[in-house]
Amino acid sequence: MNGSLDAGYYRLALKYACLRDLSMAAVYARRAVSLNAENEQARKLLGICLYELGDLDGAAAALKGISGLSSAVNAERIRAKETLGRVRALTARENWNKAKRSLRKLEHQSVRVLIIRGCIESAAKRYRAAAMLFGWALEKDAGNRMAAAYLAEAGRQRVLRG
Repeated sequence: MNGSLDAGYYRLALKYACLRDLSMAAVYARRAVSLNAENEQARKLLGICLYELGDLDGAAAALKGISGLSSAVNAERIRAKETLGRVRALTARENWNKAKRSLRKLEHQSVRVLIIRGCIESAAKRYRAAAMLFGWALEKDAGNRMAAAYLAEAGRQRVLRG
């Protein structure tokens, strides 16, 4: 019974991935994997969705044992953790430009990184740049409520500021 159920969830995950709704694709891929941990296609899809969303720890766990992908994600995970720590310190000091440059250096511009970059631009009162970044995050993950809310707020601020 679980064999057909996990395949059904995998197909739903693929459907949402094709619609560029990575959040929902990850939900369904995770369900498929929870029903059948041996479903390598579902594990790969889950890992890729989580990677694109910026959940590098989750991606590494999903891709564990899958040659090539696992080591690449782990290397990016280490780089991202160091960079995000540096960015956190810079934003605490309101050093927006250095924080922005640090995030741009990341090879992978995940949905999470795009949202953080957008928040930095917004905090620096650069609402047009913020809106562009939130829009880019939504292009990757159409169902991302946080990016949609931030995009709406950046748009309101842009109108208020002229």
